[in-house]
Amino acid sequence: MLTILMLAATPMHLFAKEIVLESPDKKLNIAITVDQTVSVAVYAEAQQLFTIDKIGIDTDKGMMPAPGAKIKKVTTKSVDNTVVPVIKERTATIPDQYNEAVVAFKEGYSLQFRVYNNGVAYRFVTDMPGRIRIDQENAEFIFDKAAKLTFQKDSYSGSAYESVYVSKNIGDLTDEDMGNLPALVEIPGSKRVLFLEADVKDYPCMWIKTVGGNLNMHQWNYPATYRTDGNSYNRKDVITTRDYIADVEGSRTFPWRILAIEDNDMDLMTNQLVYLLSPECMIEDPSWIKPGWVTFDWWGKNGIYGVDFKAGINTETAKYFIDFAADYGLNYFLFDDGWTIDDDLTKVVPGLDMAEVTAYAATKGVDVLLWVKFALIDDQMEKALDQFEKWGVKGLKIDFMNRSDQEITNFYWRAAEECAKRKMVLNFHGAYKPDGLRRAYPNVLTREAMIEFEMNGVTDYVSPEHDCTLPFIRNVAGPMDYLPGTMNNASRYRFWTNVATPMGLGTRSHSMAVAVVFESPMQMVPDAPTAYYKEEECGRFITRIPTVWDETVPLAGKVGDYVAVARRNGDEWYVGAITDWTRRKMPLKLDFLEEGKVYDIELFRDGPNAESMAVDYVREVRQVKKGDVIEADMASGGGWVARIY
Repeated sequence: MLTILMLAATPMHLFAKEIVLESPDKKLNIAITVDQTVSVAVYAEAQQLFTIDKIGIDTDKGMMPAPGAKIKKVTTKSVDNTVVPVIKERTATIPDQYNEAVVAFKEGYSLQFRVYNNGVAYRFVTDMPGRIRIDQENAEFIFDKAAKLTFQKDSYSGSAYESVYVSKNIGDLTDEDMGNLPALVEIPGSKRVLFLEADVKDYPCMWIKTVGGNLNMHQWNYPATYRTDGNSYNRKDVITTRDYIADVEGSRTFPWRILAIEDNDMDLMTNQLVYLLSPECMIEDPSWIKPGWVTFDWWGKNGIYGVDFKAGINTETAKYFIDFAADYGLNYFLFDDGWTIDDDLTKVVPGLDMAEVTAYAATKGVDVLLWVKFALIDDQMEKALDQFEKWGVKGLKIDFMNRSDQEITNFYWRAAEECAKRKMVLNFHGAYKPDGLRRAYPNVLTREAMIEFEMNGVTDYVSPEHDCTLPFIRNVAGPMDYLPGTMNNASRYRFWTNVATPMGLGTRSHSMAVAVVFESPMQMVPDAPTAYYKEEECGRFITRIPTVWDETVPLAGKVGDYVAVARRNGDEWYVGAITDWTRRKMPLKLDFLEEGKVYDIELFRDGPNAESMAVDYVREVRQVKKGDVIEADMASGGGWVARIY
């Protein structure tokens, strides 16, 4: 009787309400519980994978949802659609199938949940007057303590997202451990769960931080003061911050929190939830956007010889690069650091005639790009872009943002929009990970947000193990500017750091294969044109590899160990396979080919002495058909790459 009386006196809205939502194929489902807090349990069929607890946002107007918040209504819908991407990074079409539930609260905000066949996502939506100050967004992700987390471990608010990937069991993490996204969780004997986010606009990026043994959401506070004693590389480094993470409009959508869920490592390579959960294209006619290959002069100018001019940042050297680009079918030439006088982006160094260079490039069918520092383009954007447009420049590589707060995410959107107005493409370096901006502004062709090949000028971090990690984590979020195809290859025992001419760890075939294994609509060859003229057989094969794809078929893969993938562009297939420092013989079954056709295959594999002399390779040409099995015999740090046509 006492229990009955207590229940009668308790407002009904305080009781937990559970909302169940399943994926279209009914293999994933979530149970959303609204009680004192909002929590979500995620299941794969009968197995609970993880839970998300304490979902909420602390604001100057109170907590959303407040303890005991009243649900106004719950609406659901199912979507079965096909998205056609402007830039075919991975496939020509993307299935967009999900079930959705929107939990609306009486206080003027809602939580939107979606369950796909390969992941779950949620976000806040507000409809409130005025502005809202966001003190903190909360979520606690609770996994089995034996689950393994692989992520870029980092704790610096000025991060360039260039930390080494580390793997630890979640139970072994301490409250000092944190890092950025994407981050991969391997559940023992079960699924792979990849932390991602999408539609990050006017809001800071999400990181993860261990608190009390569980993974918690983290964002960096809004900047207050900046460095005043630095140079144009670091002038906008944040020194002090506000006591909140964001100040936003009261009516808006917030970023999507995404947990991609796949059966194995290999399936992660086809997950496109970041793209699907991002805003649709905002460029009225994006037909001018041109993916393709780039040659650039950063260290390449140091490797030029056998010419009748002094190589450097000058008109003659630029024309040499442009001639190479035209000869090898590359779309772009990029002036990297050093082309501008001091901090004025409208002035070029003596000996360089920018208008003459761009006019010459136009006669060769090559477009010119410029590398710029964030601190300078942020302050000089309109003036500089107008001058670049007059010169005939077709795009920018913007570097050294090295932040992921609300202010910097707004810069990315502003740069994308202003460049789009002038029909310029973009490549972001010193950047945070892709978050779907490229769908809204497909002129954003690629970005860094990882340790890539150039870092081997000063480290040995870009190893075959690192290469075998990127496709399953970083590349899932979006395109990455890795710089594949170096001719300066070294085994682990012959490697040494050299800023002027970085060496690629692994074999020649490995360095060529990553141009197929890794995705980026804009790929950059790193070496001097002289190197590719000298190694013409390899150079012409690399620069013929497409940068966009109609179809992607993962063939094999294990994080950090090995990966093999087939990609189709038109009626041609390319296959790439790489291994870590373990020698492997990998059978590749050609089931993806069309029945009844005979194909020619041109392949490059490791030579018999590749483990000691990494430049050793063998080229073969023969015929194949659907169902054939080819063995990719890869040396330590090796690779295998083929064109099938």
